[in-house]
Amino acid sequence: MTLQPWQQLSEETLFQYKVFRARRSRRRSPRTGAEIGFFLMDTPDWVVVLPITVDERLVLVRQFRHGSGRVGLEIPGGLIDAHETDPAAAAARELREETGYAAERIVPIGVMNPNPSMMTNRCHAFLATGCRLVGELAMDPGEDIEVVTVPLADLDRMVARGDIEHAIVLATIAFWRAHRATQA
Repeated sequence: MTLQPWQQLSEETLFQYKVFRARRSRRRSPRTGAEIGFFLMDTPDWVVVLPITVDERLVLVRQFRHGSGRVGLEIPGGLIDAHETDPAAAAARELREETGYAAERIVPIGVMNPNPSMMTNRCHAFLATGCRLVGELAMDPGEDIEVVTVPLADLDRMVARGDIEHAIVLATIAFWRAHRATQA
């Protein structure tokens, strides 16, 4: 059997709020002919950056996350703004705003679908090397961020201990490992 896309029968916007739009989509299964409703979330694409300093330290951000209700340890990232056409430029901007660091080099290491069961956006992952502190943070009003640097050699222990639990951060670490393996 070859899987086929489902036919869209109807669609309705439920609400639009800042950068999110929720919709109800009714679709037909090509296998059974059943009509089933789905909820979809539209948002602009995102970027995340794995920043490594000139002295082999990983630059992380600690911030409160409303979904989990906890403070988490992550890499910098955010939305690609409407006026931005280059995800790498958005990644450099987010790195600078959230950490005060700038990179000598930013390279793409992967693109992922954060939750393809209901979200329509993609997340572009970048590796930033040669990072140096160049200024203060430029946080958005809805951000409270603490910058943390850790030896890159500690990353595996931190993942194993559960210090880093954000799925997109973990996926970016996997992209980075695959990128390193193909560059060797």
